Amino acid sequence: MRKAGFTTLVVCVLFCAVGAWAQGICPLNGTTVNKMICVLPQVYGPFGLGTAPGNQGTLRTGFHEGHFGSDFVSKQGPIGEAVGTQVSQLPIASPSSALSFIYDTSLKTFVPSTEETLGPILGERAGTIGRRKIYVAFSYQHFSFSSLDGIGMKDFPVILQHEADDPQPAPACCAPCPKQNGLVGTDSSGKAYAGNPCYVRDYIQTRNNINLRANQYTFYLTYGITNRFDVSAAIPIVNVSMDVSSQAGIVQNTIAASRFVLPGNAFHQFNPAIVSGCTTSPCMAGNFTDSLSKTGIGDVLLRGKYEVLKGEKTGIALGVDVRTPTGDAENLLGSGAAGVKPFGVISYSARISPHAEIGYEWNGDSILAANFVGPQATNIKASLPNRFVYTVGADASINRRLTASFDILGERLFNSPRLVSSPFTDFGSCNTPTCAVYTPGTAHPDVNVVSSDFNETNASFGLKFRAVGKLILTGNILVALDDGGLRSHVVPLVGVSYSF
Repeated sequence: MRKAGFTTLVVCVLFCAVGAWAQGICPLNGTTVNKMICVLPQVYGPFGLGTAPGNQGTLRTGFHEGHFGSDFVSKQGPIGEAVGTQVSQLPIASPSSALSFIYDTSLKTFVPSTEETLGPILGERAGTIGRRKIYVAFSYQHFSFSSLDGIGMKDFPVILQHEADDPQPAPACCAPCPKQNGLVGTDSSGKAYAGNPCYVRDYIQTRNNINLRANQYTFYLTYGITNRFDVSAAIPIVNVSMDVSSQAGIVQNTIAASRFVLPGNAFHQFNPAIVSGCTTSPCMAGNFTDSLSKTGIGDVLLRGKYEVLKGEKTGIALGVDVRTPTGDAENLLGSGAAGVKPFGVISYSARISPHAEIGYEWNGDSILAANFVGPQATNIKASLPNRFVYTVGADASINRRLTASFDILGERLFNSPRLVSSPFTDFGSCNTPTCAVYTPGTAHPDVNVVSSDFNETNASFGLKFRAVGKLILTGNILVALDDGGLRSHVVPLVGVSYSF
């Protein structure tokens, strides 16, 4: 979850002419949108950190409106994409049966095979279930996400930089700053800061807490078409909840002239009529929260697998997974795009049974990879990243009823947006409207966006227990081995299955 990526926290676009631009799914025009992908953009309310006609925005309107929108948009993209993509593609247990069946010519019926283990849990083995046999199963997994690309989600720093402005002749508000010290580089739209007014030195500093959880309930069905070919379906029911809190403070690095009649001579300030807790004027800090929970069907996975080599101990199978976009992507219940993953499996049957699987997944276009926030959003879908996946492991028979399973599960995502720590150095401060004394800027924690390939690796440890007859109970934990992407560092799984 391109990622997918979770997640900076703040998104907003400011607008001047209502109705002049297209509206995103999260429009930030004063309308609250009850969708999971809008929780982050609306943590500051239905206007985001915007201004609006009639002094209704989160930032106070007056002689000068705040212009921090482009930085919100440039940092928002990988958040919604990382969260949505990865939450919608959570790992599930293998839809392969714990038991397989062979035809006994003497008995003239199918009987359980002589395989010594009950099979892998998140991995895959080559064997199929057997002609006209049916496997049904259920699993539950809990995900509590704690980091995104190695950045802790409990204390997530974001700096919102003022956009570059067009200088105007004095005495207008937008005359070039008398001291241009520090005003270098460009904003996220590529516009240069050189020659800008002093107020572009102001910035908004935020510290954020994202509490993102997912409960996944998955139903499995496998049916044997022939002795070597079976088809499967995995149907997830997903509950996703997100609670976001943000402490935001406007850092005043410039002083407005008294003729502008602004409280505290501050060009940028929060609107006390909108922001709760604003008890001083000017209001330069606020605490914001937003939360939502949704439940529904996720992306249904369909699988076909054919065992091309069926040896006495060794098996090789080829198959294909098709992910259908049945989940509601706007509520983080699905990816919003179809996915196709051909794969190959090799396994060996013994008391210790090794297995390996490789595959490559092509993904379609999704709203999660689009620009869907603010009045300028296009809502045009874009491609989710493709990925190479592999699993290697083994299951070992402890006794006839109990099997231990171990797997390493890895994937490499291609050309995916990622968040990286990138300290922000502010432009420095002026002590008067004429910038009589200039103080150089300092560095502050911040994040930036890059596009690159990266790996995600997990280890799986579990047990399968044959309680009675063909009833199998499963317990497993999935442990993250690196920090790539949106990570829940320990994921428990419990399940039950039956073959007949």
